[in-house]
Amino acid sequence: MYIVLYALDLYGMNPFRRLKPLTPNEIIFLQDSLPLYSSFTPAEKEKFHERLSWFRTYKKFVFYGKQSDKEQLKLLIAGIAVLLTMGFKDYKMTRALLRIIVYPTQYYSRINRRHHFGEYNPKLKSLIFAADHLKKGFEIADDNLNLGVHEFAHALSFDLSRKRSWEARKFRLGLRRMYELIAQPDFKIRMEKTTYFREYSKTNIQEFFAVVTENYVETPTVFQREFPELYATLKKMLNYEFLQRNH
Repeated sequence: MYIVLYALDLYGMNPFRRLKPLTPNEIIFLQDSLPLYSSFTPAEKEKFHERLSWFRTYKKFVFYGKQSDKEQLKLLIAGIAVLLTMGFKDYKMTRALLRIIVYPTQYYSRINRRHHFGEYNPKLKSLIFAADHLKKGFEIADDNLNLGVHEFAHALSFDLSRKRSWEARKFRLGLRRMYELIAQPDFKIRMEKTTYFREYSKTNIQEFFAVVTENYVETPTVFQREFPELYATLKKMLNYEFLQRNH
């Protein structure tokens, strides 16, 4: 019975777990913390609430150190996950993400022996964040620096790389298109000249995707104007557009 319930938990199908609806105070917190939330239509807000409730119920959250705002951090983290998957039917990332670990500040990773602010570990199916840097990503809404969006982009990419759905295939086609774009001489020259994307995007294709997703969420108007072909590719991959929501 334990094994069966554990398996059902992994896929969000445990009949003994009930989703906890958002309280009025939690909704106010989302309005204050996630700038895009207020631009949602009533139907989108309902969809967002349901998915956020599922995410915070079925994903395991582990907090280290003294943190007085654990419930708010859960809301913020789950909100980022839902934000990036609003365009998907399958939003649960069951193949890629089982738990979220949160430290108060910069932590030391024993796996690669380095200090980190955040990372995604595909082997452990875990996202790890430093709470202070996670929250800092939302202090300036248009600086294209958002730790939560960046790391969730990695988890989403890993999840969709292992699925056979049409959504996953479309995502992988988009990732291939990105790879082709950055290999084009003209595009390379534009990338070398621009300061719009930070240097870390040049590390590899996965970091490129994570970095440009930060820009796609935070400054879509500039993104579409400066790199329309890349913008169109991301729009197809995520099946969702933030462009009209930032005005």
